Amino acid sequence: MNNIWQIKAGDSTRDYSKVFLQYGVMLMGSGEKGDYRKHKRQYDHREYRYFADEAVKGDLVVLTRARERNKWEAVAVGKITSEYLYVPAFSDVEGFSLQHCRQVEWKEPSHLRPVRGLARSGGTICHLNNPRATATANQIWEEGTPKKSEPIPDEPEELSPKKLNHLLAAKSLPRKRAECITDEIQLLQKLADWYDDSDYYDKVSEDEARTFLVVPLIKSLGWDEKQMRVEWEHRDVVLFDSQHPQKEKDELLILIETKRLGHGLGDAPERQAADYAKKNPTCDRLVVTDGIRYKLFTKPTRFGGWSFSHYLNVWTPTQAHPYDPDVAGAVSFLLKMLPRGAM
Repeated sequence: MNNIWQIKAGDSTRDYSKVFLQYGVMLMGSGEKGDYRKHKRQYDHREYRYFADEAVKGDLVVLTRARERNKWEAVAVGKITSEYLYVPAFSDVEGFSLQHCRQVEWKEPSHLRPVRGLARSGGTICHLNNPRATATANQIWEEGTPKKSEPIPDEPEELSPKKLNHLLAAKSLPRKRAECITDEIQLLQKLADWYDDSDYYDKVSEDEARTFLVVPLIKSLGWDEKQMRVEWEHRDVVLFDSQHPQKEKDELLILIETKRLGHGLGDAPERQAADYAKKNPTCDRLVVTDGIRYKLFTKPTRFGGWSFSHYLNVWTPTQAHPYDPDVAGAVSFLLKMLPRGAM
């Protein structure tokens, strides 16, 4: 009888399940040390061995997600269909490097519900031994709806400062502005490296990320301090078209929600977005960022909802989104964030 495994779909601030199901994979990190097969000594934790060696083709795996306190749900159940793979395209999945990969044929349950017996503690992957949970897993596999998957994407092109500068200028951005942006990104990369190397990365507060990472990038794009408000009506950063305070409610263009460095960015804040749009009809862009990674949500039509449309990772700017073809990359993000009249 084959093993049944349980793998987590992220944590309270990150949800990987959409990526798992979209591409027919299960992923694990960190993959920063390279291919597990070539660097086994550096991957000495048992979870890597579970994932790459002990889980075999034909084993079932339950994709789980925390639903509420002390309750977990099975998002899908799949059958492993490939040997271990190292996939560079998954180097930035909600901020984590998840290049360790196995292809999976997923099936989704008819409805999501808490499943008793799922492991709530421990690491990313583990054996599933509870009889009640294994029975539920087998039932979902037998009765679930197959999830059609897309091909695993290719690794996106990472942009050097020189290439980024060239691409911005090619979009008719003035040369000095393009240089200002790329120079600032290089400074922010050095600061992020310092945070990481000094073991201070996890200690950077939301206020620090906003002050030392977010505001400098926004200024490099051409926004004047008179167009910015910080902590304005309980909003982290707000950008206005005008420099005249008495008109600012009518001219709110971009709202930026900041997180502490390394915090998950999550999906579009739908309720907040609806509230912002109702109170400020000129606001057509929402940004969620931890100072390094930026998700831009746009409102494409008068009656349409907010959609995740652009992405930037300051550490590793890429021409396209790391794996989602429907989301634009670094150049498009920067151009979309320019103030009016910058081109």
